[in-house]
Amino acid sequence: MIARLCALLLCLGIGGAQADSSLNEDELRFVTANAEFTLLHEMGHLLIHELQLPVLGREEDAADQLGFIGLFLLYRRQDDPAFAARLLDVADYWRLEWQRPKPAREQVREWDSHALDAQRFYTIACLAYGSDPAQMEWIIQATGLPEERAFYCDQEYAQALHAVNWLKEHFRRKPGEPMGERIEVIYDAPSYALEDGEQLLARIRASGELEAVASKAADTFALPRPLVLRMTNCGAPDAWYDHRAGELTLCYEHLEHLRRLAAQLPHLRNGAEQGRALPAQGGRQ
Repeated sequence: MIARLCALLLCLGIGGAQADSSLNEDELRFVTANAEFTLLHEMGHLLIHELQLPVLGREEDAADQLGFIGLFLLYRRQDDPAFAARLLDVADYWRLEWQRPKPAREQVREWDSHALDAQRFYTIACLAYGSDPAQMEWIIQATGLPEERAFYCDQEYAQALHAVNWLKEHFRRKPGEPMGERIEVIYDAPSYALEDGEQLLARIRASGELEAVASKAADTFALPRPLVLRMTNCGAPDAWYDHRAGELTLCYEHLEHLRRLAAQLPHLRNGAEQGRALPAQGGRQ
């Protein structure tokens, strides 16, 4: 969905980095998979608030599941090894965040509305394995998912998929039903000193990727009010949905953060790859 947009931003040096052509296939896939998951996660928050969806438990957990299942609903390629590698990328983002030393202001505390990074890692790994235990058994060794959790992962995935299907059945706009409000896409100029800044913005807009996401959401669900999807500078790697303002924000800095985490993938996966057979065509080097 937004792979071309992410590749464009990274190659043109968003985040203050110099133009970087050194990203290998694994790293670029990691960045695009997690940028997409971030967008789908925040879209989950948008739908929860705008459609007044019932949520039991933490909203952040529900948004994670909506984002993860959204990947399946978008691609429907669970048996494609390259697609399976994207699911591992999403899990490994949370493993890298879990292992990354953080200043106190970035640490997730036990009382936070978000699950701990380690918990999010194991939950995503569990959903990936549970989506097709026969084809995805290698996820157990790749992530260290304990057997005590893996035993129930097919049920966890089935439960999440049922919830998303229920959402589609009850809230999807019916044929002939009037359109709801739209999602306006706004691009703020990057604050970084780029000689080709105007050209950059022109290329981002020309890609049409974010507009496609916004249109898909508005076409699928009858949204009750006009909303905004904004790409902007935030001063920190982040993304969020502000239900008071009706605005979903994606930060340029988040893409740069993903690029830096991607550079750690070889070290992270070296041990795991020595002990398992990778899926064919999985894109790993």
